[in-house]
Amino acid sequence: MKQQLIFLILTIFLSLHFGVISAQTISIAPELKDIISLSIAKDRKIADNDLDKQITQVRLKAVRASYIPKVELGGKYLFAYSKIDSKIGDVTGFESFSKLQQLMQNPAFPTLFPNLAGIASELTKLEELMAAQGMSFPTIGDNLAGELYGNYVGIDASTKMLLYSGGQVPNLAKALDRQSAAQDALSDKCVSDVINDVITAYDQFALLKQSKIVLDKSANRLAEEKRYASLALKNGLATSFDTLKIAVADANLQAKIADYESKRTLLLHKLSQLTGKPAANFENLNPALELIVYADTSTDISNRAELRALTAKVDAQKFMLKAEKSHSLPKVQALASVRYDHIFKADNNFSSPIPMDMKIDYLSLGPTVMAGVGFKWEVFDRSGGSAKVRQAALEVKKAENSREQARELLQLNQTKVFNEYQAAGTQVSYKDKQRFAARRALELAQKSYKEGVINITERLASETDVQNAELEYLQSVFAQRQATLECLKATGRLTPANIK
Repeated sequence: MKQQLIFLILTIFLSLHFGVISAQTISIAPELKDIISLSIAKDRKIADNDLDKQITQVRLKAVRASYIPKVELGGKYLFAYSKIDSKIGDVTGFESFSKLQQLMQNPAFPTLFPNLAGIASELTKLEELMAAQGMSFPTIGDNLAGELYGNYVGIDASTKMLLYSGGQVPNLAKALDRQSAAQDALSDKCVSDVINDVITAYDQFALLKQSKIVLDKSANRLAEEKRYASLALKNGLATSFDTLKIAVADANLQAKIADYESKRTLLLHKLSQLTGKPAANFENLNPALELIVYADTSTDISNRAELRALTAKVDAQKFMLKAEKSHSLPKVQALASVRYDHIFKADNNFSSPIPMDMKIDYLSLGPTVMAGVGFKWEVFDRSGGSAKVRQAALEVKKAENSREQARELLQLNQTKVFNEYQAAGTQVSYKDKQRFAARRALELAQKSYKEGVINITERLASETDVQNAELEYLQSVFAQRQATLECLKATGRLTPANIK
C-alpha cells in the first residue's frame, strides 16, 4: 500500500513537471511520426504478412466460386487402326438355310413342290459355275478376324454447377475468413514492433544528443581548469602533476566523445535501415528526451495482437472441423452436356466369320444433348472422412492450448513490465536527486580548489561525479520511456491510431 501511494505521488509530480501524455495516446514530434510512417511502409515483415493475407483472400474467392457454373469445351481428332483376331464359339441362326438346302436335294422335293423343282437344279448349276470361276457361296467360320481403321472427330461441351456442398463450402469460407483476421492481427503486431523499434532508435538518438551536451559542458569546465592550472603552475601554486591529471581527465573525456560519435553514426545507419532513406537525411534530427507518464493501470490484454491472432486461429480450426464433419453429407450438382461425333474415311475389312469389306464415307452421331442433376454421397469412408474429422478436432484443441498458454504468458508479461515501469519512475526520481547533489558538490569543489582547500584530484573527482550523475539521469529517463512503451505494447495500445 505504501509503495502504491509513493507511485501515485510520483505520477502526479511527473505530470506537473514534465511533458506528459496519456496512456491511450502518445504525443510525438512530427519528424518522428514521419520516420514511423516510412518504416511501416518499408518493413518487410509487414509486406510479407500482407502478401500472406492476399493469398488467403485469393483462396477465399476460389472457395466461394465453387457455386459458379463451370463450362468445359473439348475436342479431338484421331486416326484409329485396330486388328481383330478372336475365336468364336457356336454360331446359331443360320440353321434354316442348311436344312433348306438338304430339303431341296431330297428326291421327294420335286414331287412335293413341283413349282420349285427347277430351283435346286438352278442352284446346283450356279454353284458349279461359281466354282469354275473360283467363287463360292460365303460360309460362316468360327473366328472373328479383320481390320478396322478410319478417322474420328469429336467435340463436346459440358456445364456443371454445384447446388449443395453438404456445408463444406460455407464452413471453409468462414475458416479462411478467420485466418485472414488472424493475419490482420499479426500485421498489427508487426506494426507495433516497428513503432517500438523506431521510437527506441529515436530515443537513443536523443540520449546521445543530451549526453553530448553534458560532455560539452564538462569539456568547457576542463578547458577552464587547464587555463587556471597553467597560471597556477607559473605562479608556483600548482605542480606539473596537477596539469598531468587534468590532461588525463581531458583524454578520458575525448574518449567518451569519440564513443558518442561512433554510436551516433551507427544510429543514423539504423534509421536508414528502418526507413530505406539515406543516413544523411537524419543528420539534423532534433529529438527531445522527456518522461512519459503511463497513467492507465488496466491489466486487460485482450487487445494484444498475438492473442487476437490466436483467437482467430481457434475460430478457423472450429470451422475446419465443421467442414470435415459435413464430409459425409451428400453433394448435389446440376450438369448439362452437348456432344458431336463424326467418323469419316473408314474401312472395315473382315476375313471371318464372313469375308466382308465395307467402306464408310462418313458416320455422324449427334448432337447428343444431356441435362440433369447428380449427387455423390460417401456413405462409408473410414480411411478418409472420419480420420480427417479426428485430426481437425485435435487441431482445435491444439489451437486452444496455444491461445491459453499465450494468454498466461502475456498476462505475466503485463505484470512484469508494469512493475518495471514503476521501478523506472522511482529510479528517475533518485537519479534526479543524485545529479542535483553532484552539481552542488561540483560548485563547492570549484570554489574550494581555487581557494586551495582541496587538491586537483578531488576537484576532478567531483567533475567525474557530475558527468556520471548527468548521464545516469539521462539513462534513467530513457529507461522510463522504454518501460512506458513496453506497458503500451503489453496491452496492445502501441498502434498508429494512438500516436498523435
